[in-house]
Amino acid sequence: MKSIKLIILIMAGTLAMHTAFAQSRPPLSFQLNYSITQPFGSLSDDYADNTSFRGWNFGFQYALNDRLSLGARVGFADFYERLPRAVYPGKGEDISAVQTRTLQTIPIMAAAQYTFAGPDAKVMPYAGLAVGMANMNYEKFWGEFVEKHNKWAFQVSPELGLNVPFGKYSPVMFNANVQYNYAAYKYAEISNFNTLQANIGLRFHIR
Repeated sequence: MKSIKLIILIMAGTLAMHTAFAQSRPPLSFQLNYSITQPFGSLSDDYADNTSFRGWNFGFQYALNDRLSLGARVGFADFYERLPRAVYPGKGEDISAVQTRTLQTIPIMAAAQYTFAGPDAKVMPYAGLAVGMANMNYEKFWGEFVEKHNKWAFQVSPELGLNVPFGKYSPVMFNANVQYNYAAYKYAEISNFNTLQANIGLRFHIR
């Protein structure tokens, strides 16, 4: 009789564990976002002050538990400004030209996120931190002549965001977040790289 009760308890426990696992999201997830980025500091004041609407980021995460996840991500932002024709001093002679300024950034970063709500919540706010390197591609055109500078720079990006599941325990979630980017990049007019970035997209949990 005791053996039958023990078998029943084991079966019930196994069924409960299977049900809980079936309801939980897989630990591995991918995230794809469209990005809008506003420059600040010398990047905005002295080089290109236009908001960048040409940006994206993609990343993956592995959940260590219901709250903490680690992963990596890559992104892109393109800053652009076109100035009217003017006369610029050159080496030996002045240059009359329309000046076009661009700066493309490609950050490659390790990231951590802490979620403030359980996996069954309707809205899941979180805080995150990403640290890594960013490729900075500077190009300034005077008509057909161009000045180029390319460098890798250390970048750190804290963020606040939220995930909204499409149904309880749904493996697909709407994602929105805001992040601050600082990179140790200095060249010509740019003495610091500071931007505020808004991201919106989807997060997919896969097995």
